[in-house]
Amino acid sequence: MWLQIPLRSLWRNRRRTILSMAIIALGTAVSLFVLGFVENSRSQIRDSVVQEYGNLQIASPTLWNDTAEGYEYLLEPQDVTEIDAILAGEERYVGRTAQLQFPGLLAAGNLTQVVRITGLEPANGILDTADLVSRGRDLAPNDAAAVLIGRTLAEQLGLEVGDPVTLTLTTVNGAYNATPLIVAGIYSFSSEQVERQSVYIPLRFAQILLGTAGVDRVIVALDELQATDAAAARIGFLAQDSGLDVEPRTWDELSPIYRQLSSYFNLLFGFLSLAVTVLVFFIILQVLTLAFLERTREIGTLRALGTTQGEVFRLFFIETAWLALLGSVAGVLFGLLLSVGFNAARIEWLPPGTVDRVFLKVAIRTSVIGLPFLIGVVATLLSALYPSIQTSRIRVVDALRVT
Repeated sequence: MWLQIPLRSLWRNRRRTILSMAIIALGTAVSLFVLGFVENSRSQIRDSVVQEYGNLQIASPTLWNDTAEGYEYLLEPQDVTEIDAILAGEERYVGRTAQLQFPGLLAAGNLTQVVRITGLEPANGILDTADLVSRGRDLAPNDAAAVLIGRTLAEQLGLEVGDPVTLTLTTVNGAYNATPLIVAGIYSFSSEQVERQSVYIPLRFAQILLGTAGVDRVIVALDELQATDAAAARIGFLAQDSGLDVEPRTWDELSPIYRQLSSYFNLLFGFLSLAVTVLVFFIILQVLTLAFLERTREIGTLRALGTTQGEVFRLFFIETAWLALLGSVAGVLFGLLLSVGFNAARIEWLPPGTVDRVFLKVAIRTSVIGLPFLIGVVATLLSALYPSIQTSRIRVVDALRVT
């Protein structure tokens, strides 16, 4: 009975009920749509960062803190062997690869560009460039003087697949070294800066150019992205326990821009959620206050028949709870429909710092539904507290006098 009577009360004044539900539904739908857009954008950035850095990287603390002198941060082969032993006991471990990064000057004719050279293990299957190559071919295990360059850099230097370039660098001992390279392939990436500044050569050839057998980092792949923080903590503890002077860094620690953008997205959605909550609260508060005042004689009759203040409050609060539930459900359905229509429209835009246009999308998944639904319900229930309390406290005699 306590559930049926409030429903009948809502059905009595259908116009007011539909108006209130529409307000709640609109706030819920807007929250769901914006949260879906934020989560999709966050996922795209996260995937791009993980594609560039892997789940986590292990290197000397002097490399991360930029306090090394020269190449003293390099990990020697015996260090890599100890790291492999630690990784072998990690439950989420899938595989690893090693890289050697250093600055250099890439020249093509009269044009030059300062670049970050990355010596990688070709076809490593963990963090290689096979999926990025748009022209030519990827680096092969038997390659020597071959280089993979970004699309933006190729346009800047006027290079095509098969063209020769000259790479100038400083060796581990401080000597200058220069070598000719052949452009094996041209890759495409989501970031224009990466395409302009990052070039790739085989790891073994990079070690020959620098005059070292070491690497500067070991890149680790795990079976779940969510397990990264826990795995990094375990690996760091085991490395410290074994006396190995290395420090793991997770993908989000390696990309400050992701953390900055993620914080911005949280702030954006938080501000919107607050605005929607306040808007729904005050509009529904006004509607309920007027609705409850109109039913003063009804309240007086109920009280005269022996209904307590608590029971009157419960009736009005349950009535509002039904309103919140139905309005929020309608808002979720409308928000999902709006998201599907938006995705079907396939609207393109060019994000800052990128080369290719991408489709604007709204994420549609269970995790996006819960918070907007909760916002609609909580804002409506909060707005019902004051008028429900005030109405339930009206004296029986005063209520029956109202005409």
